[in-house]
Amino acid sequence: MKKNRADIYFSGDDAHAFLPWVIGIMACMATLLLCLGVTLGGWIVDRSGDYTNSFTVNVPSTIDDFPAHLNDVKKTLDSMPGILKINEVSSDKLKSLLKPWLGSNDSINAIPLPAVLEVTIDQVATIDYKNVQSRLNKIVPGTQVDTHEAWVASFSHFSSTLRTIMALLAGLIIGGLALTIAFTSRASLKLHSRTVNLLHSIGAEDNYIMRQFQLEAFLVTLKGTVPASILAGIAYWCAGTYITTLQSTMLPPLSMHYSHIALLFIMPLSCGMIAWVAARFSVIKQLQRVL
Repeated sequence: MKKNRADIYFSGDDAHAFLPWVIGIMACMATLLLCLGVTLGGWIVDRSGDYTNSFTVNVPSTIDDFPAHLNDVKKTLDSMPGILKINEVSSDKLKSLLKPWLGSNDSINAIPLPAVLEVTIDQVATIDYKNVQSRLNKIVPGTQVDTHEAWVASFSHFSSTLRTIMALLAGLIIGGLALTIAFTSRASLKLHSRTVNLLHSIGAEDNYIMRQFQLEAFLVTLKGTVPASILAGIAYWCAGTYITTLQSTMLPPLSMHYSHIALLFIMPLSCGMIAWVAARFSVIKQLQRVL
């Protein structure tokens, strides 16, 4: 029997007029969640790398002859093996970092800010931080060495949990899409039962009839997911542009990369294949049971 998908007139179903909209909304939400998860993954790796190859030294500024003592701290750090670079954070930068929490410049100026040294280390070197802390405390009592290890570990754990939740939510949405296709295919089979019975009576096999429902589910899903992916890409780009204008280092940059573009192309095809499989299992059981 010649294969002709017009044997069953699916476009006459009311469900097929609204189904692409439902699928599109679900696919758009899932795509946005996955794009955000991809961004967080790369951002966490970059931020963790910034902190794992360095540590911070806070030197109290309330001691006598502070500039000379600060210079001694720098010389001591510079003489240690594994130390590549020492950079003193400017007071203006410190004030800008504290301003969101302390308010106006008058409040910040009233606080004796410590000298903050950003120390870059060789990643292959082993640093004895207890020894560093002890030596620096002998020069300036109260000096604090912050290795960021606890912060990085907590930050990485939180981000991993957040990305897992995003992936699960996206999976639930796609699972809901598959169930929607499955139930719609079963309803469509019942709606076109006369046509299906006629095709079956003239020799059409179950697999032939089933493939028509699969193809229709695939095309309807693409009709909803392709515009959804485009809309998700535009929305994500707009959000990234807005975040860039905020100039905040605390927020991940939602910029589009090759991985995001690949995801936008993969999502419609993946959802279409899921719909193909869902329609197959849904329809074949009904055909075997009824016909």
